[in-house]
Amino acid sequence: MMIDRDGNRTAKLIVSFVFAIILTALVKANFGYLTFLDSIGITEIQKSPSPFWEHFYSGITFLFSPSLDIFWMLVIAFFLWGFHYRIPALWGLATLAGADIIGFLVKNIVQRPRPELHLAADDGYSYPSGHTLGAFIVLAVLWIVVVPLIQKKATRIIVKILIVVVMFLLMVSRVYLNAHYPTDTIGAVVIGYTWLLLAENLYPIVAPKIANWPLLNKSKY
Repeated sequence: MMIDRDGNRTAKLIVSFVFAIILTALVKANFGYLTFLDSIGITEIQKSPSPFWEHFYSGITFLFSPSLDIFWMLVIAFFLWGFHYRIPALWGLATLAGADIIGFLVKNIVQRPRPELHLAADDGYSYPSGHTLGAFIVLAVLWIVVVPLIQKKATRIIVKILIVVVMFLLMVSRVYLNAHYPTDTIGAVVIGYTWLLLAENLYPIVAPKIANWPLLNKSKY
């Protein structure tokens, strides 16, 4: 099975869930120390503005816009389906859909305003960062489902490093472009990780039950 049962995963899920709740509550309460840390993070990230970095980070944020996250996941699912990993393909799509729903609900519960001087295109509430949440899930599915299928160990390591670098650059880009506070991106990762752990826990329970469905009876899982 591609995602096996893991006793430690439940413990990680509980810790991550508690941390996500605490961070979200502090953001909702507009906790002063958190605001102070955000201001320091923004100052550090934006201290050397230049046209190059503006174009660079704009490109990064475009590549992982919520609509393109859906596109990337469909591409991943298409190739997984073609190689008979149909259940993992559906799992990836469902995990992204669930993350988008959770992100929407949390945004409307917290209702944190965007930073000043944000672009008009960045509408809606600020916490958590939708770009960061969606990208985290897409990259996590690559890490969990696609990378293990790569035969060469060196290639697997390179791809994992690239995934981490891209995730970091996206988080920085959202702050650099005044679209989010640093805690918006951190919160998105924590919420995304919590949901991912839950989705991983559900996989070994659900996958065997749907393996005999007509379209999935030849699926590897």
